Amino acid sequence: MPSLLLVDDHPVVHVALEAALMKSSRSYSLQAVEDDVQALAQLATADFSLVILDIGLPQSDGLQLLKKIRRHYPQQPILIYTAQEEEIYAHMAWAAGANGFVHKGSRLEQLVQAIETVLAGEPSFPAGAMAEETQSAAGTLLTPKELQILGLLSKGLSNLQIAEMLSISNKTVSTHKKNILRKTGAGNLLELVAVFRELTP
Repeated sequence: MPSLLLVDDHPVVHVALEAALMKSSRSYSLQAVEDDVQALAQLATADFSLVILDIGLPQSDGLQLLKKIRRHYPQQPILIYTAQEEEIYAHMAWAAGANGFVHKGSRLEQLVQAIETVLAGEPSFPAGAMAEETQSAAGTLLTPKELQILGLLSKGLSNLQIAEMLSISNKTVSTHKKNILRKTGAGNLLELVAVFRELTP
């Protein structure tokens, strides 16, 4: 029986996935944890056929967790299941070593199908996500100024500090920041840092 580890801070996702798996032709063992600490603890003590990871965890950088799992457990299959913007994050997840990506806007049947595909040893990504690119989708969307501001934000600088450094108004920095958040789908500073790391080799 394949054993699955779900890393997601929303209990409703656990319940919904459990119900969807019960309708499947296979039997699964599903365990759920809420954060990166619990996930790493589980992986250290048990073997899982597949990790289903939400890279939009509120208290941690999901992409960095993905990379950490990949470093410590190179053979561990990992499927990303997240509400983050598919166009950008599917490619970033693939580049970071994930085996598949399913957006939370998809039907649960699609998630179960992706689980079965990855367990069979095949990748499961949206069309175009695995394309070899010199820059991720986010990089092609951001202007040079936005990339510069993203870099400064990722270093922990405030809007005011960035405004003074670049000799622009605080309002202009705020506008750029809003555009960066909208284009990358990032929801907080941790995710912005992850985006910047993906864009800078």
